[in-house]
Amino acid sequence: MNTSEQILTVNASKEQVWDVLFNQYGDIHIHNPTMQSSNYLNNSQKGALDVVRHCMFDDKLFVDEKITAYEEYESVKVEVIKHNLPMLKHLSATYELKALDKNKTELRMVSKNSASPSFMIHLMKGQLRKSVGKHLFGMKYFIETGNIVDMKNYKETYKNYK
Repeated sequence: MNTSEQILTVNASKEQVWDVLFNQYGDIHIHNPTMQSSNYLNNSQKGALDVVRHCMFDDKLFVDEKITAYEEYESVKVEVIKHNLPMLKHLSATYELKALDKNKTELRMVSKNSASPSFMIHLMKGQLRKSVGKHLFGMKYFIETGNIVDMKNYKETYKNYK
């Protein structure tokens, strides 16, 4: 199992970060530029334990992700329960929030994944890290500005905001 960690600081309160991460769980496409669409499954509309979202990367590739654990305003664990991503086997992530100040929050994401054949995870590690980095930047930008980040505006937004 490959484990990677990424940390960034969001200029917003812990509650604001939690709202986007947990309560707007099914709408990840508005701040994750690697996804073209996302929606809740099973008529869910807010983050909760066992809520599942369906995420489309393009017209073919998708993941269905489920909230499998959470501690309110502290952490959320998400596991991929179904996908068609080539060679990837297991995918999960834990997001942890830490207030640094009233309006500054550390967001830490620990990803765990594996591939089949297993050696492929080492070849894919860089691309997975890059995708997670885009996701976290997009979330930070959305929380701080209220503006959507998508595939079309990511490059320019990243260049001008960072």
